Amino acid sequence: MQIREYQPQDLEKTAALWLTSTIKAHPFIPEEYWLRAYREVYHRWLPGAVTLLADVDGEIEGFLSFTAPGEIGALFAGPSCQGKGHGTALLNAAKERFAHLKLSVYAENTRAVGFYEKNGFSLQEERIDEATDQREFVMSWHR
Repeated sequence: MQIREYQPQDLEKTAALWLTSTIKAHPFIPEEYWLRAYREVYHRWLPGAVTLLADVDGEIEGFLSFTAPGEIGALFAGPSCQGKGHGTALLNAAKERFAHLKLSVYAENTRAVGFYEKNGFSLQEERIDEATDQREFVMSWHR
């Protein structure tokens, strides 16, 4: 596996990975919400974010996007790639870039919360995401 920078030609595959992974990771949010969000992700969010890709033999199997320096907006491994170290490799690459990382994760996504805790993140704040009315945790990591 190679961690590399996102390139404009990666948009289609990365956006498709975002959609399938997001729907699978958040069964507590109606799928229609993610389908509506897809357009924003495709046209604005991914092209405007700094994104790292987990590339295995030319296939994008995971990605991590920063919405601001040290602020993780998304970290996903493809559904068939979870548990294979892709997320950890992406997170380690982010830790090499920044001494402090911050992210938000839905509280009900216990698998992700556990993953972040295992990787040294701690709970900083609990709030309600106004867009989904779901409880989310703000977590951070410091070198």
